[in-house]
Amino acid sequence: MNLREMYKSRLMSAEEAVKLVKNHTEVWIGIAVPVPLALVSALVDREPEVEDITVNHIVDIHPQNTWRKLNRDTNIQVDCGYPSSCRDKVVSGDFTMSPIRFHEMPKIYTEDNFRPMHVAMLNVTPMDKHGYFCLGLGADTTVAIAQNAARRRRAGDDRYAVLVQVNNEVPRSRGLNYIHISEVDAIVEQDQDLAVLPDTGSMSPEENTIGHYCAEFVKDGSTIQLGIEMACDTMIDLWENEVVTNRRKNFMPHRSIFTFAMGTKKLYEWIDDNPGVEFHPVNFVNNPYIIGKNDNMVSINACLQVDLTGQICSESMGYKQYTHPGGQLDFVDGAFLSKGGVSIIATPAVAYPRNNEGRPISKIAPQITPGGIITTPRSCADYVITEYGPAKIKGQSVRQRVKNIISVAHPDFRDELMFEARRRDLI
Repeated sequence: MNLREMYKSRLMSAEEAVKLVKNHTEVWIGIAVPVPLALVSALVDREPEVEDITVNHIVDIHPQNTWRKLNRDTNIQVDCGYPSSCRDKVVSGDFTMSPIRFHEMPKIYTEDNFRPMHVAMLNVTPMDKHGYFCLGLGADTTVAIAQNAARRRRAGDDRYAVLVQVNNEVPRSRGLNYIHISEVDAIVEQDQDLAVLPDTGSMSPEENTIGHYCAEFVKDGSTIQLGIEMACDTMIDLWENEVVTNRRKNFMPHRSIFTFAMGTKKLYEWIDDNPGVEFHPVNFVNNPYIIGKNDNMVSINACLQVDLTGQICSESMGYKQYTHPGGQLDFVDGAFLSKGGVSIIATPAVAYPRNNEGRPISKIAPQITPGGIITTPRSCADYVITEYGPAKIKGQSVRQRVKNIISVAHPDFRDELMFEARRRDLI
């Protein structure tokens, strides 16, 4: 059978395709932008007639999603990490989430002694002349899940399947983010607009100052990681102004390496057929030992709260889950393995109540709010930077790190923090 015949034999409607999803299975629908909405909507429509299916998703930025109608009592459950449009559903307990280090996801989601995903739903480019579909805006853990599902189905396990939605809006990118038609069980042709991030506006004076402090750690020839390991619009500006050239990387030079992308349409157009941008699976991109192969790695991430001894909470507000651990600890560990590497947790010194009324809240606290989740242990954190400067944590005694951390707290809270530190015999 030639490629075109294979394609036609697998072509069907979304409603037909989702009938391949069996009861008591885990379904992977992707990370951020490349969620195949036609397939997901068709599966959600089957909710009354199915049993014990879980839809797994990370970074939900599709406001028009249909899975919001699901809850803890429906026949289809939702596991949503990095909740955004569905954050309220995670906080309320209608949706759950799985706290997994990003680089470990491919292993956890493919091996039997953990939690294999049975069905991979993919949003892909049209097939090329060699029979390959490109995932476009990522490789992350999706490639491993899809290839494992294809392998298991070939071995005779009909719980596994790979369903693709062919979308002409998906850019054709470079890297290890392709799947061959021989690994696909169902093809649905349905274009959809790619989700974009809203313009966040200009930086605050505090953020600008923090940025300048972070920049002091970036040397000529450094390799940098910002945020959650993704390609974003900022990278276009750095690339076009020849700030990022990738010429001096001692591992995988001459191209920028990402595991997924999320931004504006301009970003997606920049990625399309760009030899200087590659997407690789997250167990490669976020592997601390791979990260450490580049000298002078500078990792910059954010947080929600820091305690006096350097514990970093980046994923919950007290016991209420706010986001996912992602790859923060992956890059903190990787930067430590890098010759000359530095990892930074950047945060404004205070946060304000949502209604902007009442006293600001210090993001540096005597202790993490009860129920709060430690994303980066104090033994691993390197620097915390606020608008008041950098505080060294890694390798410091408790006494010294407490003093360093208080020095970058908002001045209005320093006396209170010093009092609590003395009361706890930390200094």
